[in-house]
Formats: sequence, C-alpha cells, structure tokens
Amino acid sequence: MESGAIPQTEREELESVLRAKVLVRSPSVLRIADYIVRKYLDGEAAGLKEYNIAVEALGKPAEFDPKRDSIVRVEAHRLRKKLAEFYKTEGADHTLQVVIDPGQYIPRFMSKVQPAVTTESDTGIALPEYSTPEPDSPNVIPAGKRSESRKWLILTLVIFIPALAFLMWRLRPMPTAPVPEAVRLVSGAVENLVLVSGTGDRWRGDAWFKGGKEANSGQLITEATEVPLSYQRQGNFDYDIPLSNIPYELRLYFTPRITATGNPGITAHGFDVLANGVKLLDALDPGIGQRNQDRTIIRVFHDIGPGPDGQLHLSFRDGAEIAYVNAVELTPGEAGKLTTIRLIAKAAPYTEPGGITWAADRYSTAGILTIRSEHIKDSLEQNLMSGERYGTFAYEIPVSKGHYGLKLYFAETWFGSKLNGGGVGSRRFDVRANGVPLLRDFDIFQEAGQRNRLVVKEFHGLTPNVDGYINLDFAPRVNNACVNALEL
Repeated sequence: MESGAIPQTEREELESVLRAKVLVRSPSVLRIADYIVRKYLDGEAAGLKEYNIAVEALGKPAEFDPKRDSIVRVEAHRLRKKLAEFYKTEGADHTLQVVIDPGQYIPRFMSKVQPAVTTESDTGIALPEYSTPEPDSPNVIPAGKRSESRKWLILTLVIFIPALAFLMWRLRPMPTAPVPEAVRLVSGAVENLVLVSGTGDRWRGDAWFKGGKEANSGQLITEATEVPLSYQRQGNFDYDIPLSNIPYELRLYFTPRITATGNPGITAHGFDVLANGVKLLDALDPGIGQRNQDRTIIRVFHDIGPGPDGQLHLSFRDGAEIAYVNAVELTPGEAGKLTTIRLIAKAAPYTEPGGITWAADRYSTAGILTIRSEHIKDSLEQNLMSGERYGTFAYEIPVSKGHYGLKLYFAETWFGSKLNGGGVGSRRFDVRANGVPLLRDFDIFQEAGQRNRLVVKEFHGLTPNVDGYINLDFAPRVNNACVNALEL
C-alpha cells in the first residue's frame, strides 16, 4: 500500500496510539510501535518482519537469529496487551481500533461494534425488544399473587439497593492521576509535539509549566539528546510534574541562551533552580566552564523525587541573568547514587541475554566509529565488543556530584594479524580523566599477550569537574588510540 492511499482516519488512529500513556511507560514497546507505524505510513509494511524489527528498531546486531532470540515476539506480545489496555481506558471512545494479530506485525483496523437494538420508543429512544407471555401460559402469575409478589420485591429492593450502593462505594477504586515512568520535555515547544530519538526515547512538547515565555532560535541542536533542542523556556517559571514515589535522576539541558534578538548568547549564567524548594547549587551557572560554553550543557542530579502532593516542583528564577532551560528529563534511578552508565562504541544499543543494556555511543567528540569483522574471544558477548572508536577523541560524560568508578574495555582487533602486521609496540596511547593520567603509553597487545583478547582497566575515586562532567581524553603516541566500551 502506498502511503498516499492510507485513509486519514487510519493515520490519525495510528498517531493516537503512539501518544498513548500505556506505551510511553514502556520504551521498548514504544520503539517497536513507532517502527511499525512509520513503516506502515511510509508504504513499507512488507518489510515488517521479525528480523528487521530486531535490527532496525531494537538495535540488535546483523547476526541476529530469530530462532534463538525471541525478543521481538515477546515485545510484540506486550504491545498487543498495551493496545488492549489502551482501548479499554483512554481510547475507549475510539470508533476505529488498531489490531496487530498474533504472528503478524502489519497493523489492521477494526471498527468498534456498537450494541444492537431492535425497537424504538415513542420518544425516538432505542429500546431492546421484549416478549410478553401469553395469558394461558403456565408461567403467568395470577393477579392476586402478582400484587403480593410485587410488594415483597419492592421491600427487598428498598433494603438491598442502598446496601449494595454503600458497599460499592466503599470498594470503589480511588482515582489516581496517571504517573509517567519517565518524563522528557522539550521546553518551550508546543505541547502536542512528539519526538522519538534514535535510541527510542520519547520526547514531548512542554507541559506541567506555569509562567515564563517560549523562545525559538531556529537552530537544531541535537548533540546531547538526538532530538532538536532549539526551543527554550525563559524567565521566572515553574514545573509541577507528577511522579511515582521513587528516586529519579534529573537532567537539565542548556544550549546557549537565546537573546531578545533571537540570537544565541554564550554568557548564560547566574540564576536559581530549585527542586521542591531546595536549591540545586550546581545548576546556578550552566555556562561556568570555558570548554562547554558553546555547546549543549547537561546538569545531572540523583535522588530527585516528588513532594507530599505527588509532584516534583521545579522552580527557575532570574538572577544576574534571565533563567532558562531547553529540556527537562526525569528517569527512574537508584537511591543514593547515579545509575551506572554503560556505553559501547556502536551506533545502536545492545542488551545482553541477562538483561543488562549498553547504550549506543554518545557524549563523544572526534574519532571514528567502526565495526571489526572478527569477533573477540572472551566471556562477554562477542557483539558487545565488536564496535570500536579510534583516533584522537574524548568522552564528556555528565554526572551528578559524587565519586565514581570507571571500567575501560579494550581489545587489539587490528594490529597483530598477518594482513596488518604489528604486535607489541604497534599501538600506544594515553588516557586521562579530567586531566589526571589513568593510562600512560598503554599497549593493548602487550597487556593482552595476543590479538582479539579482552583487556579491562578499572579505576576508582573519579570526581566531576566544575562543569559537572567526567572528561576522558584518548591521546595517541603511536598510531591511533581506541576503546571498545566503558562503564562509569
């Protein structure tokens, strides 16, 4: 089916499904739903196969085998359950419903069947049709007994109905506002904006705010989030965001402030940000460091939660400069610490069979991503270490205050073969964290003793710099520096 042939009602229903709250709370299910919808609307429904969904939507490697890995079938089953839940709740009044049949991935559409009626009253209101027993039928009750039965029936109803109503009132479910699992807001953007990043994160337009004004520079700054951050909310404003009673991680995104002329300025600093009345001190000056003043700056906080009313109250107040923010992100976290950051040098995320997820390469500058054809022989999954970033490069990882451990994963996948020659001494480089040396004149081949063997280097006690980042610099001495993955 060509995209132009799809009825508008079907398009609108598919888009409404992608906005469903039950899907927003399940990122992996939402990722599959978004992929299915986009393929269908682009007229590429024939490509909705299990393998394609695994590789293109879930970031599985090209060697993915549907016979050995049931991840797509499992997530598709969850999607069907979410669709059923959607049409029982927020989509209950929809006359058209999206259905994905078991074993299939191409959506079909079903009209909601309304209850049938057979007769009409004199007022034009449809009524069900009833039959009346014949007078000589054995089921007909004599007139006297009918009167007595009617009295008992009325008395029973007078006693029973109030009691039943009271019981149902006591047992009624208490109304609760839907609480999102994760919140990602593009500040200053229209509320109905929906953006899905390459990693499947779902961002929406501005919501739950009071005060301030919107600004738009017209620039598409996508470096940190993979979605445009050209919008801002400026001035004195608040967010009142409903959250579950669990610890969250808060990330505030700042691009250079948009001035009154619409041009970005690079001296944005000196305003207050408070969470539930408590000042977030290192959010006062998002442009304090020189290194990041012309780029997206991210401030990170852990152990953020709702107040007694179930809402997180974020307040932005002018100081020496006008307060502003480009994006607000809240994700479930762990009490007392920042969730472990796991990155692989690949363009797509990877999930180990045990459920541990490694995010796609991000926070990096310079260098080149590549995939090596030969797998690494080690206990970790081979596909985890098949990607590599090499050259002269850096990672600038935003974190909250605290002390961090770091693991760097290396394997010499290039030098040491007959084709490329080399061996010990063929690749040597340095690694620094915020200027402090971690590795000097490091030689992966010498450390591993052979090619294609994993080497893990572990460090402790790292702290963020004044910008709230841990900067890792990889500087070559002989040939290119490289890394396969990292944990922080």
